[in-house]
Amino acid sequence: MFLYNLLVYILSPIIIIKILLDSLQRNNNSNFIRQRLGLLSFEINNDTIWLHASSVGETKIALKLLKIFRERNLNDKIVITTTTKSSKSILDKSNQDFKHYYLPFDFLFTMNRFIKAINPKICIIMETEIWPNMIQICAKQKTPIIIVNARLSKKTLNSNKIIKKIYANTLNLVNGIYCKSEREKEKYLLLGASQNKVSVLGNIKLCESPNKIENARPIERKYVLAASTHPGEERQIITEWLKINDKRTLLVVVPRHPERLGDILSDIPLSLVRIAIRSKKDKIRNNTQIYIADTIGELEDFMQHCEFVFMGGSLVDHGGQNFLEAASLGKSIIVGPYMYNFIDETEEFLKNNSMIMVKNSKSLKHVFERLLKSKQRRDLFGINAVNLLKKKTKVLDDYYLMIRKYI
Repeated sequence: MFLYNLLVYILSPIIIIKILLDSLQRNNNSNFIRQRLGLLSFEINNDTIWLHASSVGETKIALKLLKIFRERNLNDKIVITTTTKSSKSILDKSNQDFKHYYLPFDFLFTMNRFIKAINPKICIIMETEIWPNMIQICAKQKTPIIIVNARLSKKTLNSNKIIKKIYANTLNLVNGIYCKSEREKEKYLLLGASQNKVSVLGNIKLCESPNKIENARPIERKYVLAASTHPGEERQIITEWLKINDKRTLLVVVPRHPERLGDILSDIPLSLVRIAIRSKKDKIRNNTQIYIADTIGELEDFMQHCEFVFMGGSLVDHGGQNFLEAASLGKSIIVGPYMYNFIDETEEFLKNNSMIMVKNSKSLKHVFERLLKSKQRRDLFGINAVNLLKKKTKVLDDYYLMIRKYI
């Protein structure tokens, strides 16, 4: 741990600058900066259940656990930590009873101060966050640490030997690693986790109840959705969309990071495309071809009323975005070839005829046209997706029973 803290100390100026720059780029408030740097006073608690969820996907898992806690009358105080503004916006809409903080960066002093303040009786990490100081401090004060829905990224597995050694030492302090699949279990063992601490409980993300609450339509036009797109994808999707001879249907693009609007527009031949932009309150006209919804917190509304959805992060080498919310809404889902962040989910959906995968952007025109022409085809993929999710409800119960043993 000495080597890790030495590296953190040496890199601390870069870390602090990055936190500040990220905050400015994403219009985060001063609370975000102060909490991430550990400069804020934290409310003193006793015996809290601490759920750490880095970003949006992990936050949705945390809320599922919180929901089942309350349904089973587990009424302890809950602290949820995240690291992004978008994840906090999801928490703000949840109407659940908990305290939220942005997790301080893993500086030894600030992390120690934070953990002493929230005084957790268990630390439950969603999926993949391995912070050495956070885990060591919990272990020293005999707080059980478990990783749920555990997975590891390609980047983590490809780390250099020094970083892998730090990870291995840290994982040995964790009480239990409960993986979403056998593939992820093998990754943790490869990284250096002890065999007796790693097991498979299943994928909480697949415990997605069919969504029956209908929100108001965000726009009146019939539309197709490109959700959570990344740099380089908007141009590819729009290029193929413009080849389709369907004047009645609009393409709505919701970028993963709305602050990228300028980059998106610079990558599109604006003179050839009729575009409206939501943040500018542009009116959608009959001849509008593309609508860029560069706002936060509206993706679910757009997803609920679309004809079908293309999930971003999959045409470029990003690893894909979580498509399970679209599945719960009974939507036909299209993804590109880069889905390695969701390998198990993607394989299962493809096997059950619940998703379409294209090899490259050139295939999009054909797939878009077939789905637009056939409501029966759209419904088939959507129904298959909902039925697949219904079969997975027991997994959440298994996680709850496991967590109760630690509490």
